[in-house]
Amino acid sequence: MPDPNTAVPHYDLAVVGSGIVGSLSAHYAVRRNPGLRVLVLTHAARGTGATRLSAGFDTPTGHSAAQRALAARSTALFAELAAELPDVQREPVDTYWLVGRATAAALHTSMADGGRTSAVDRDGRQLLTETFPGLAHGDDEVLRASAPMAVGRAQALADQLLDGVLSRPGSALLEGFRVTDVRRAGGHIELVAADGSRVTADKAVVAPGPWALDGPVARAARDRGARVKKVVAFHIMSPPPLHAPALVFEDADAFLLPHHPGGHWIFSVTSPDWDRGPDEPLAIDARDRSLARALLERHVPGFLPHLLGGRVFSDCFTPGHLPVVDTVDDDDVVMAIGGSGSGYRLAPAMAEDALNLLYGSSRS
Repeated sequence: MPDPNTAVPHYDLAVVGSGIVGSLSAHYAVRRNPGLRVLVLTHAARGTGATRLSAGFDTPTGHSAAQRALAARSTALFAELAAELPDVQREPVDTYWLVGRATAAALHTSMADGGRTSAVDRDGRQLLTETFPGLAHGDDEVLRASAPMAVGRAQALADQLLDGVLSRPGSALLEGFRVTDVRRAGGHIELVAADGSRVTADKAVVAPGPWALDGPVARAARDRGARVKKVVAFHIMSPPPLHAPALVFEDADAFLLPHHPGGHWIFSVTSPDWDRGPDEPLAIDARDRSLARALLERHVPGFLPHLLGGRVFSDCFTPGHLPVVDTVDDDDVVMAIGGSGSGYRLAPAMAEDALNLLYGSSRS
């Protein structure tokens, strides 16, 4: 039990989670109020969650008006961040889409910026053929080109943002503080850790990423239909050409993305394993490999011999893949959950909405 005579540290704002949503929430908070004392809490060391393993592929698309609005706003906020922080690394990548003829029109309407896809011209088809060995598709499928998308380094950005917050007097990071309860006590918001340690704050943002169902907002997250699932991104151990494009398998919810720092491709596929939390042993299994092999065999068979290893982690998914940013039992506590595999690309808008709720501003 904690010593009742020990003073409990107090802050203006507590942010639970040091991933991309949490770090952006802290960054935006001190940008709005430079004198704010912010405490960032993480259950382990910073950089151990889904953000660390994110591919950072930002495709500003959405299958509902709400998704498209979030994606468009996040893209604009990323542009502001790049102007504000010169070290923010976001590079354009030419992007092509493999989509069923019957759903090609829906792909147009999913573009958040109002852009449209176009038929692949001769130069584009030659580039695709040279980049993706054995590229093939069925008669009921088409290749489309879009404006370039962006690739960022999610963990590097989160680290940069947190370093900026922590450089301010009165702000701090608490690692190894696994928050189990967030409650009102004595006129403040009290955050209680698994070992009984406590801190207090005037307000709190809870952005736990894949730990959404194992922590202080678990009940509220479940009430809103949140679930956690395994996410798999294979490595294709073949060096991508310098200006290699990305290829999105729209109907399969998968993509091939050049990863130049690692000298390989990232092949993200939709794992069928639901309800696999981040604290469970996670590994690429036979079902994941079979799914990946089937997609490659059908569309890029030349990559099959290079399918080796990859990244595996968990993420929180919400109905309609629309994030949940809402108060939890108290107007001074807001949860921001449900990246649904797109936490990086939607994080700026999620963080902005969380602070708008906390501090009484209307949503953009």
